[in-house]
Amino acid sequence: MQSCIIDSCSFLHVFQIEVGASTLSDLLEGHFNVLVHRAVNGELHGALRKAYPKWQASGLVNEEFSLIRRRHASWASLKIRHDDVNVALASLANDIGGLDLGERVCVAFAKQTADAESAYALFLTDDYSAAKIAEAIFHKYQCGFVLRTADIITFFGCRYQLAKTEIHQALRDLLAFFNSTYENLMNAVRAEGAGAAFVYDLIWRSEFKQANGVLARLPISAERRIVLERLIREVAELADTDGIIGYTLARLRLLAHTNL
Repeated sequence: MQSCIIDSCSFLHVFQIEVGASTLSDLLEGHFNVLVHRAVNGELHGALRKAYPKWQASGLVNEEFSLIRRRHASWASLKIRHDDVNVALASLANDIGGLDLGERVCVAFAKQTADAESAYALFLTDDYSAAKIAEAIFHKYQCGFVLRTADIITFFGCRYQLAKTEIHQALRDLLAFFNSTYENLMNAVRAEGAGAAFVYDLIWRSEFKQANGVLARLPISAERRIVLERLIREVAELADTDGIIGYTLARLRLLAHTNL
């Protein structure tokens, strides 16, 4: 199987997101040789402890911290690698200087793995800076590909011929871990009932300008219209950003115009 190096940012989310009837962590494990470098494994407990209160407050998880932590540790236990990447780090020093230690190790480890296996390695990250730098390095040395979690969700959705609604929901679930605005918008439009169904469909297809036009003609209160217009504007602005939120929203837009 193709090797897939995963960083701490993406690692945290793959257990909470379902694509169809399977968790993303199970799908990754079944289709790729998932590798977690010891430097990344050392970051996971602190990253989870920092993220958990936000997840809990947003209603994204209902499990206790200890249960999630144990599941993470169990899943990672057979995937942890202790490879010495100091030589690779030194050779890439001029290319990866802007990254933190964990991301530098991941990029170096991915290149080292690709060189050892004489095959392209995958690097799964939702860190925008790490993804851009890794893409440049992988292109330069022709040693791998960068994937975001949104890409992996779409891959498995297409592979298993899932309905667009299932893939869309998985992407929404991913997006909710980074920003709640899109979910708030979809829920607010749905709450308006059948009369707002066309607005909902337009937002589903990322056609925000058209959605605003239809919204202006809906028989709803001025107060609710102002709230919906604000949420549509905020989501449209997020869609134009370069980070992982903009990337995931772009995936949602592509999905709407994909024939499955």
